[in-house]
Amino acid sequence: MNSSNHAGAGPSSVLDMEVIDGLRELGGDDDPGLLLEVIGMFLEDAPTRILEIQQGLARGDIKLLERAAHSLKSASANVGAMQLSTVCKRIEEIARQQKSDGIAELIPESNRAWTEAAHALRSIQG
Repeated sequence: MNSSNHAGAGPSSVLDMEVIDGLRELGGDDDPGLLLEVIGMFLEDAPTRILEIQQGLARGDIKLLERAAHSLKSASANVGAMQLSTVCKRIEEIARQQKSDGIAELIPESNRAWTEAAHALRSIQG
């Protein structure tokens, strides 16, 4: 289970494989589909949260922005997408202060982290 292949853009270079392995183990032999189910739910829900972050920023709706960033932060961490989780945490922290300054600059970073995480998770799905 050594994931020392960080040269390519495989799942282990984008995702925290300990989280993935934990989900795999959580399902165990009784529910080997749990990991795939969690990944599927994340891939289905995350684009909505990303859109809400962008809409919240465009409309000046700080509450929507904060809620969406919080939700995506947690969901990302649950599937090992730690880069996306970290960016969302920064967005959430800014919004929690009732501000939006600096969030626009984080949007390209969040989009890039989302794209990389989605690609890596889809490769696990097979």
